[in-house]
Amino acid sequence: MKQMSSENLISKITVISGVIALFLTLTPNCRAYDENDYTQSITPDFYSSSFNEINNSDANYSQYLDESDVYYKKGMEFYRANEYSRAIKMLEKALELSPDRIKTRTNLAVAYINRGTYYFNKESDFEKAANDYRNAIYYLKYDGYNLSTNLARENLGIAETNLDNVLARLDIDKNKYARLKAAKALRGQGKFKEAIVEFKEVLKTDSPAPEAFEAIGDIYRATQKAKLALKYYREALSKNKENAELHLKFAKTLQDMGENDLAVREFNIALNICKADQKPEILRALEKIWVHKIRENPRDASAHMNLGVVLQKKGDFNGALREYKIAESINPNDITTRLNTGTLYQAKKQYNTAIKAYDTILQVKPDHLLTRYYKGTVLRDSGKLDEAIKEFQFILRQRPDDKKAKDALFETVLLFKNPNDVANILATFARNNPRDATTQFKYAYYLHSIDRFDEAMEYYYRTIKADSSYIDAYLNIANIYKQRNQTPLAVSVLEKGLKKMPGNKKLDETITLIKSEVATVRYQYALQMHTKGEYDKAIQEYQNIIQISEPDSDLYVNLGAAYQAKDNNEQAVSAYKKAIEINDSNATAYYYLGTAYFGQEDFEKALKAYQKALAIDPDDKNIKQAIDSSKQVMTDKILEKGIVEYNQGKYNEALLTFNTALITSPENADIYYHRGMVYDSMKKYPLAISDYKLAVRYNPGLDIAYYALAVDYDILQNYSEAKKWYEKFINEADNQNDEYVKYSKERISQL
Repeated sequence: MKQMSSENLISKITVISGVIALFLTLTPNCRAYDENDYTQSITPDFYSSSFNEINNSDANYSQYLDESDVYYKKGMEFYRANEYSRAIKMLEKALELSPDRIKTRTNLAVAYINRGTYYFNKESDFEKAANDYRNAIYYLKYDGYNLSTNLARENLGIAETNLDNVLARLDIDKNKYARLKAAKALRGQGKFKEAIVEFKEVLKTDSPAPEAFEAIGDIYRATQKAKLALKYYREALSKNKENAELHLKFAKTLQDMGENDLAVREFNIALNICKADQKPEILRALEKIWVHKIRENPRDASAHMNLGVVLQKKGDFNGALREYKIAESINPNDITTRLNTGTLYQAKKQYNTAIKAYDTILQVKPDHLLTRYYKGTVLRDSGKLDEAIKEFQFILRQRPDDKKAKDALFETVLLFKNPNDVANILATFARNNPRDATTQFKYAYYLHSIDRFDEAMEYYYRTIKADSSYIDAYLNIANIYKQRNQTPLAVSVLEKGLKKMPGNKKLDETITLIKSEVATVRYQYALQMHTKGEYDKAIQEYQNIIQISEPDSDLYVNLGAAYQAKDNNEQAVSAYKKAIEINDSNATAYYYLGTAYFGQEDFEKALKAYQKALAIDPDDKNIKQAIDSSKQVMTDKILEKGIVEYNQGKYNEALLTFNTALITSPENADIYYHRGMVYDSMKKYPLAISDYKLAVRYNPGLDIAYYALAVDYDILQNYSEAKKWYEKFINEADNQNDEYVKYSKERISQL
């Protein structure tokens, strides 16, 4: 963010009084601050000529002051006295009484900006400063009033710049996630206007969070700005039409505005998709609306009928019947009222009365399909299955794709007590409607339910032929294959379905589930083979699992272990690397990788793998022992190489080898001893002596090093030291008849 220097902080904020615009300028020497304090402010000093004009204006205006003007005048007095908090309180009261007054709104924003700048520069309270700037922005931009004056826009620009600067000082990101988090926090603190500003910033970003629209609607509704609330609830619903809670909020807001007809529509949508515990609240709201309409017009037949529907859904059947009768008395020819009366008797299980109500409609309108549907359901509920089927068939002849009628027909068929009757009726429907996927599926499903799998499969495939996007047919075919342990065929059918419907979640999840189940069974078998030492079978199963599922890191560890058991370290290394690629925190994978490298005699790589394993699991004793073993073997190999080089007279090469060995094993007595021998051969006796002393320090039992020390001191004619080390050698030597012991004794006598 670009900072403004103190030289450039000559800004202009406007305070409006009456109809006169007064420019308040910040002079460069009005306050002292470093260049990091770059929020803009205004001074309380007015130009004297303008100040006099205000007084004159107020004097003329005082003759007809209303309550809003009284608060405004008091607020401006506090403002001039730099008492910003009291000014804000008074100006907010004035604005509450007259929200459309531009001068009040603009000067309220200015008071917030000045107080915010005071918090920023004088108290370093950046949170309070930010909230004051947010308040200014809210009143100038988001309170539902369009301030088109240049003066208001100028003040808004200053408030927005200052807010950006404060957020920068607070080191707060301005991405949508940070703004959304801030908005939620402000709303939780009851700072609604401030929260609105942050939620609005979220909406400016790419792909704004849908919850921001709902949250803004909630705040506007809570602050009694219903029109603004409706706007944002509409936006929220456009992104989430199946949200019952949102429809309910939208409906309540419409109701608050007196838009009862629109509210009823939204309440009904909410009622159809809401959870059970939300229904009582919605029904109460609907009841209130219809009772209100009836009070306004007791002869409103539609209101009585709708109130009856609400009461019926609440379980108040007597009240519902009363309202239906009133509605019918007002409008005897209304079919909807008679239909609702029939459903009421049906709910009360007075089936004959319900049928009579439906028949009164069908006598007038025999093609009224909804009445046919309800008559079919009441016939079904009363056990008259054949008659019920005729009603549903009547509907389907008129409207072949009517899903409700189809479902009701098949539900009715399933109520026949004799399974053969059910099968025969469904078979007849299927044969007579070969292009109707639902008919084919219903028969297939019934056959499936009574374990007639081959026939069920045939009709499931007929279902797909009639409608290649019939998902349940693919799923049920796969289910039969799975029951028969024909897993590849099950997966194949589901994959064919996915080709028809790419990305279908249900099919994709079922494939994953089947593969996972198969993989689990195979994994158990592979582990059994592994435990029995049948490594080839175990490897084959591990590889099969990899082909049909997404294996985890441990499976590759087991695969590597099986390869390693067969002394195939190369394949083992490959498997362990794959395990680490999947999960680089798998200490076991690193440990076994180290053992595989060890088997390849690549001790350096083995050591690195062990060290990574130990970093993940620092308390594992096996890993620690493996590290020690690797270091020892590496040292032994290097030592062996150095000795060969020494014996070949390659002293410089031997020195380099021993020096390399000491990097990984700096306390190894054998290395110091052999390097001392190299120095001896190069006649660098002082260096040799130093190495021999280190050798006996780390291994006091290395008696040959005492002898070497004595000889080197003898060569250097330091006889006292030579005699001391000869004696030490004699005392430490296990074999007193050794030729070196004899020589040492002889040399001591000579010395």
